[in-house]
Amino acid sequence: MIAAMFTGVEAVRPAMAQHIPGAGSTSISVTAANGYAFDPNTFENVPTNTSINVTFTDGSNLAHTFTIIGREGWVIPSSYAESQLMELAYGKQYPNLINLNVSGAGDTKSGSFTSKGPGWYEFICTEAGHFTLGMYGFIAFGEALPSNLTVSSGLPGPGAALFIIIGTIVALVVIALVLGFVAGRRKGSQHEMPPERLGYAEPLVGGEPLPPSSGGSGHS
Repeated sequence: MIAAMFTGVEAVRPAMAQHIPGAGSTSISVTAANGYAFDPNTFENVPTNTSINVTFTDGSNLAHTFTIIGREGWVIPSSYAESQLMELAYGKQYPNLINLNVSGAGDTKSGSFTSKGPGWYEFICTEAGHFTLGMYGFIAFGEALPSNLTVSSGLPGPGAALFIIIGTIVALVVIALVLGFVAGRRKGSQHEMPPERLGYAEPLVGGEPLPPSSGGSGHS
């Protein structure tokens, strides 16, 4: 019976070995979608210590990056300046796990890296302004993502750029109207009738006396 028990354990071992983290490789695909967003923007329970093959596709008409920042358990502050984001882009602050670049609609790049774990990391687009507009997400190796992480879904449709352009145009139109109104008032003031044309006496200038009335003789 004891021999049979050991035989059963040995029979199970090959099946268990197929689930050991680090065995084989795993593939993930992500798209730079319209509206400054990644699709998908979260990955959970990705195998640890495993070769991760990444396919990154551009689904918009802009250049984008898929950059996994190599600091575990860290959320990039939304107040980060462009210079700080560029340091992240080049891995100066923390080594990137992967950094893929696409340059336009339909462009696809592939790469691979060895996953860490267990733990979670943030990935972002390092093109100027894209992170601020919501182009980021999170990937977790060997575990689920923390429940308190929130991920922007990006702006639908043509994205924030269109709203920025429209807002700028509206602001310029309002400024032009205000300037036109002010200029019109100033131009109009040049053609206003002097007081004497309106039946009022001409104001004194330098203390000079008023001219004699047209009805008088002008003699004392």
